Amino acid sequence: MRILFLTPNFPNPLEPTKGMPDYNTARELAARHHEVVVIAPISWLNEFRHRNSGRTITRTRRVDGIEVHHPRYCYPPGTLRTTYGWFLWRSIKPTVIRALERCQPDVVFAGWVHPDGDSALRIAALARAPSIVWSGGSDVLVLSRHPARRKYILNVLTRSDAVVCASAHLKKAITNLGVDHRKVRVLHRGVDTNLFLPGDRSKARRRLGLPLDGAVLLWVGWMVPVKGVDVLIDACAALLAGGLDLRLCLVGDGPLRRALLTRAVKAGVENRVMFVGDVPHDALADWYRAANLTVLSSHSEGVPNVLYESISCGTPFVASDVGGVSEIADPGLDRLVPPGNVRALASAIRDGLFSVSVPTRALVPGSWEDNAVAIEAVFEGAIEAKAAAAAGGR
Repeated sequence: MRILFLTPNFPNPLEPTKGMPDYNTARELAARHHEVVVIAPISWLNEFRHRNSGRTITRTRRVDGIEVHHPRYCYPPGTLRTTYGWFLWRSIKPTVIRALERCQPDVVFAGWVHPDGDSALRIAALARAPSIVWSGGSDVLVLSRHPARRKYILNVLTRSDAVVCASAHLKKAITNLGVDHRKVRVLHRGVDTNLFLPGDRSKARRRLGLPLDGAVLLWVGWMVPVKGVDVLIDACAALLAGGLDLRLCLVGDGPLRRALLTRAVKAGVENRVMFVGDVPHDALADWYRAANLTVLSSHSEGVPNVLYESISCGTPFVASDVGGVSEIADPGLDRLVPPGNVRALASAIRDGLFSVSVPTRALVPGSWEDNAVAIEAVFEGAIEAKAAAAAGGR
């Protein structure tokens, strides 16, 4: 099978740790002897921000048997968002045309609903192939709240041959927009089960240079408003003021890093909040193993891969009860709280740290190979359905 994968979330020379779920999906599909071409645009704004970093952008490269292209995506940031589909298509069209001249895909797969799904529909029309779109959460749950943007999101969802999403909650949200439920498939993403597995907490802390005493809370992600890291810092400040011995490790980066550091200083907890920065994906497992709890205080999510990785490493979590998070939470181990509620979050963290119940977890994350097998079946079904429709129209 020849697969053209258009995604905004993929490791690139400027952000080598970005988009590991999409990278793992592509890698496993290639390992299953499919020909995978990835088009992963890099925004001009990111290029501008990294202009003095010394990093060189290789526009075309091969990674683990995958042909990867990084065209520049030009668009007006923060405004005219309904035009982003047009801007993305104009930005990637030359790359697409060159790719189609070499190889006609059997299926086109988009890793984000809009604007990427819009361009995937255009590519699929040129290639006469089915178009599949993936929704991870905020592309439907957040962006569709804006009436003008909803129109374009719904257009992609209804015109795509199949929709794959991260949770039953997200499937309901998609069908509530008017999309036929029969073409929406729930697919829980996997983890690297050879990498993310339980281990000795003390040894992990020693390797990371963390104190062996006291509690460690872990947050992993991109520092943007929807992630609610300010709520987490405030909850930790309240717990520290109450005499609890803990450290909060923030793994990741983002535009709010400076503001969050300022918030920690003002709260007087800067010595207990560790801004770790980006960590290579293959080094993340020790952070989960070192932590007592993984904490996500997001205002919106689908089903975060961070929580799958935490579960796989044997670390329970405290998280906002948003999106499909409740679908993977174990009542005996994990705790869910209303988003944006500092007091509830602090209380749940305290309960989680002092819990002595250790039942067997019901949900065990699958591997990326399992994920590839499932999505391969979706592709094959869409290809067969399109071929049957074409034969019936003759």
